[in-house]
Amino acid sequence: MWLQWILALFFRSKGRPRLDLTAVSRIGFRVWPTDIDLMMHMNNGRYLSYMDLGRVDLTERTGLATVLQAHGISAVVGAQTITYRKSLQPFQRFTVESRLVGTDERAFYIEQRFVVRGEVYARAIVRGRLISKTKGTLKVAELKEVTGHDWAAWSASPEIVAWAEQFKLPATKADAPSEWTAPAPEAPRHP
Repeated sequence: MWLQWILALFFRSKGRPRLDLTAVSRIGFRVWPTDIDLMMHMNNGRYLSYMDLGRVDLTERTGLATVLQAHGISAVVGAQTITYRKSLQPFQRFTVESRLVGTDERAFYIEQRFVVRGEVYARAIVRGRLISKTKGTLKVAELKEVTGHDWAAWSASPEIVAWAEQFKLPATKADAPSEWTAPAPEAPRHP
């Protein structure tokens, strides 16, 4: 993946058409032998790495990467969920599609899809946060002074907001003990 990262950061998005903030970024890849697992298809964890590369393309081509870097702001993943529909096979070509789909007070949301010849193989929702070197975690409304866009007015759908709320964890400075509140189901008995 290091080579893929170098290509994504310095070459793949350069010279490609600029994208509007609401446009879909599409970037093509191929499943390599280093991507497969013992089931002889792309390993589930590799999808997350390719999603990173898709978000690099999206932020580069919309101009967000340049603006954020100039202000010492980094985008980080706070949560993500992926659903796998079909397996990607060795050497199969696929496209990662990425699109900004809205914000809430503290985060932005990106939908990402793995597509083969127009068919969705996997779909993910990613919740991203913005971290400033000088201010810490930023609220979405603070982006307006940096980018000129009113991000706070671009609300995520109720389904995405509900998903984010369901999987939310306490703030980093709050206590977060690992306590299981519900008893585990009874294990099946072997004959």
